[in-house]
Amino acid sequence: MGHDKTRSSVSVGAVDWDDPTLDALLQKIDGWKVDNRSDHPLQEVQIQISSGWTANSVVSKPAQLISMDEGAVVLVTRFPLPQGDRVRVDTPHADGTRSVWGWVAEGREGHRAADRERGLFLSKLRID
Repeated sequence: MGHDKTRSSVSVGAVDWDDPTLDALLQKIDGWKVDNRSDHPLQEVQIQISSGWTANSVVSKPAQLISMDEGAVVLVTRFPLPQGDRVRVDTPHADGTRSVWGWVAEGREGHRAADRERGLFLSKLRID
């Protein structure tokens, strides 16, 4: 039996929506995103997945790069990346391809409706 929210004894009190202090606060947060994804467009990359230590266990697949910093890479794929697998991310640049190695620290299915419709997964890699 669930909690009947229409009979809740919890009250947040009266809110004066015309209060200039509240208006100033709301203007500060205008444009904030609930999502942690960056505003940069996704970059098409190629990843090499190594689930073992032999050369014949490497698989090459397309992915999209959401973000990269000195310690982590966040990728979007159409398949889950198993936690602990080593992954090389190859990004195209004007002077050639740059590669970074990392291991899958965490991953999950996309939460957005569009992500679920397209079968997308997000993975965070820790850079070696």
